[in-house]
Amino acid sequence: MEDIQIDETNSDFNQIFQLYYERIFSVAWNVTRDFYLAEDVVQETFVKAYKNLHRLKDQHKMGAWLSTIASRTAIDLLRKEKRSFHIPLDSILFTNEESLFPLLEVDNEMEMKLRKEEIYQEAIQLSPKLRHVFVLRFQKDLKEYEIANELNISLSAVKTRLYRAKKAMKQQLQKQQSIESEKMDVISA
Repeated sequence: MEDIQIDETNSDFNQIFQLYYERIFSVAWNVTRDFYLAEDVVQETFVKAYKNLHRLKDQHKMGAWLSTIASRTAIDLLRKEKRSFHIPLDSILFTNEESLFPLLEVDNEMEMKLRKEEIYQEAIQLSPKLRHVFVLRFQKDLKEYEIANELNISLSAVKTRLYRAKKAMKQQLQKQQSIESEKMDVISA
């Protein structure tokens, strides 16, 4: 990419727009899989970039910076649209991934993948007892009585640990979403 001296004038920012439009549209399209949503994401990305241009310390990282803004903006847009289309944690974990995807629209796939990755990351933080039961139930797809037999514990202990694991996961995921929402509020401010 060519070097651009950035001073927030319209002509300089227009040059940035021309240089990075296709890249940002590609990022937006890869997340949303919808032409019109991708266009909205591109517009919002450049608005956020214009407002926060003074925060960019290294001009050589302009493309990566814009791509990050675009990716986060697209994900937030999908999340906003999907708030009315709530997928409960249990349905994600109890349902086989291959059988779920035909029922979902293409743009829901990204949200599902992101949620599963978040769940995996949060499961690592559970205590070993809770994590072990959680993994056996939701990754290995064992029934509660099978978990009890494998771990040589009572069925009620399995149920209690699953309940506690799901409760802890829900709290951790809600906390993480709150943090992400605050970060995006700072970026868009």
